[in-house]
Amino acid sequence: MRILLATDGSKDARVATAYLKELRLPAATTVRIIVAVTLPGFALDEPPMRELKRSVFEQARGLADEARAALAPCDLAVETDVVVGDPRAEILRAADEWRADLIVLGARGLGRIKRWLLGSVSLAVARHASCPVLVVKGRPRKLGSVLVAMDGSDDSFQAVRFLQALALPRRTKLRLLSVVERLPYPTTAPGVIRGQLLKMLKELEAERRGELDKVLERACAQLDDKLTRVTRSTPTGNPADEIVSAAADYDTDLVVVGARGRGGMSRLLLGSVSEKVLRDAPCPVLIVKERPKA
Repeated sequence: MRILLATDGSKDARVATAYLKELRLPAATTVRIIVAVTLPGFALDEPPMRELKRSVFEQARGLADEARAALAPCDLAVETDVVVGDPRAEILRAADEWRADLIVLGARGLGRIKRWLLGSVSLAVARHASCPVLVVKGRPRKLGSVLVAMDGSDDSFQAVRFLQALALPRRTKLRLLSVVERLPYPTTAPGVIRGQLLKMLKELEAERRGELDKVLERACAQLDDKLTRVTRSTPTGNPADEIVSAAADYDTDLVVVGARGRGGMSRLLLGSVSEKVLRDAPCPVLIVKERPKA
């Protein structure tokens, strides 16, 4: 597995590095640590400017070496890379050129707008990366419980396959969650058909729940030989809200969602559910997507 770890020295970046050690990565995993720096766009090649650039590069190399040292106990092959440019573009470019299998980064960098839940870098990478992206937020934690949201889409089953590739302890708690969206009742419908209409909507919801139960059964079968503590649930409600609520209720250490649901139009953008989960979940979120076919 090839993992691109982006760091900028922020608190979330350091937590992301520590969290990476908890993933029980496959053998022969290589981690490439990337630090992207933005230099002033002055053309002057005067000694003060050269000294500024040198100090910026030294600081960036120090951050890369710090992350490398943190990963040393994992016995992984680790490379470091310092690049110049917009971090969003450089992380995406490096991931594509290196054919990364996973990008790992903190939810917030060193930006000054603290009221934002996500930084512009993490959101841009999650939206546009062509491989899975792990965005780490919250307190440092060990990986003891995982919540996987399933809707039957290709990306949601790709999430299951990604978990299969990790050497998770068999006692890891895994909750498979599929949300039945409540069908809206048209307020302009004539009262005379209210009872019939409500019955029909309930039947449609029951049909959808049956479909999702089969999805969870299939996913459970795929993970049966790896994990022993797997539970399933199919609540009714708004998918993003139910996923975020379940993550908080069960003190989840990782939420796994597909990048796009069954109605997705583009492989390279996030669906509304996955983006809201990414923004609001209280723990790290893994966005899984299939790499576009060449």
